[in-house]
Amino acid sequence: MATAIQISNIALNNIGDGTITSFDDPNARARACKLRFEDVRDAVLRAHPWNCMTGRTTLSQSADYTPPFEYDYAYVLDNTIVLRVLNLYESDVFDYPFKVEGQFLLTNATTAKIKYIKRPTSIDDTQDFDAQLVQAIAMSLASEIAMDLTGQAQIRDLMLGKYQQVLSEARSIDAQVGTADVIESNEWVESRTRTYSGNFKPFSASTANGVV
Repeated sequence: MATAIQISNIALNNIGDGTITSFDDPNARARACKLRFEDVRDAVLRAHPWNCMTGRTTLSQSADYTPPFEYDYAYVLDNTIVLRVLNLYESDVFDYPFKVEGQFLLTNATTAKIKYIKRPTSIDDTQDFDAQLVQAIAMSLASEIAMDLTGQAQIRDLMLGKYQQVLSEARSIDAQVGTADVIESNEWVESRTRTYSGNFKPFSASTANGVV
C-alpha cells in the first residue's frame, strides 16, 4: 500500500523536484501537494470505475422527500461514503435510469441497488488503492503542481500525457477482469484534455530535461 506521502513523492520525482516527509513540511513542495492531493484523488476516482474502489449497497427510500416531477422516488445517498454512483440495478434491469441531486438518487425504480465508487475517509485513506490507481493519482498530481514548482508548461503537459496513458492502461486492465463498465463522460478529464492535448509532446530525455 502506498501512502499519500509516497504518492506525492512519486509526483514530485516525476517533475524533477525533491521529496517530502509530511504535508506539513515547511516548503513549497509540501504545501502544493497538500493543497491539491484530495481534489486530484477524487477527480481521478471519478474518471474511471476502479475495481479496487468499487462498492455495492442497497439504498433506503427517503421518508421526507419525494421528487415533485420527472421521477417517482428519492433514495438517500451517504455522500461521505459514495463518491460516484456507477450503476443502478432494479430487478433484472442493468443500468436503470437515475439522476443524483444533492444527497438523493432520483429514479422510477421501486428498489435501488447501486454500484458505486467509494469515497476515501481522509487524506491518509489509501489502503485499497491498487498500483494503477497510485500511478494515476501521482501523474495527475504531478500535472497539477508542475507549474507552481517548475514554472514549465512542457513538464505539466508531459505529466498530463502520462496520466492519460496510465488511465488508458487501467481501463484495459480492469476490462479484462469481468465485464467492462460503461460510465458517463467525465467533464474534468475532458476539459483538461482539450486544454493541454495540443501542446503535449511524447516523453524523451531532451524534452523533459531529465525528468523521469
